[in-house]
Order: sequence, then structure tokens, then C-alpha cells
Amino acid sequence: MSKVDRNFKDELFENGINTFTLTDEDGIDYEFELLDFVDYKDNLYAVLVPMENEGIEDDMGIVIMETVFEGNEPVFTFVENERLAQAVLDEYAARKESDDFEEE
Repeated sequence: MSKVDRNFKDELFENGINTFTLTDEDGIDYEFELLDFVDYKDNLYAVLVPMENEGIEDDMGIVIMETVFEGNEPVFTFVENERLAQAVLDEYAARKESDDFEEE
């Protein structure tokens, strides 16, 4: 993860920012809650869960988005490759499970 990526991630969590409004190509806004970021194979991914939004299916579940930076601004892109999304989700789950185990 680059220094900008690391600073952005740290700043978000330090400031308690855990929701994002993302706009699709039709100009429709959707609210997401940020669960965490995952570094996977030299890329940064956001693990998000949709909040109550019109037009989002109830069973959508967790969404994985690749996060790249244009300057200091993050740009989120849906990960459409199911294998990649599952690998990122598995990495998130393993880390979460490890964090939960350490807290006990």
C-alpha cells in the first residue's frame, strides 16, 4: 500500500468516517458503510455493505470495490470478477477472525 493509501485509510478510521456516498454512472447516489480496507496482491480494496438505499436489492450483501487514488482522492470501482471478490472477502474474513481471536 502506498503512503497516500495508508494515510487515507488511517485518517478515515481516526476520524470515525465509515460511510460513503457513491454515485453511479446515472447520477444516482448510494450509501455504503465501510467495514475495512484490504490489501490484496498489491491493490487496495474497500469492503463495504450497502445501507438502506432504494434500488439496491436486499440480498446484495457485502460489496468489494477496488480503491485507487487520483491525487489524494479515492476512486472506487466495483470488482466484478467473482473469484477476485471472493479472495478479497476471504482475506477480510481471515483478518477479522484473527482480530476477534486476539481480543479474547
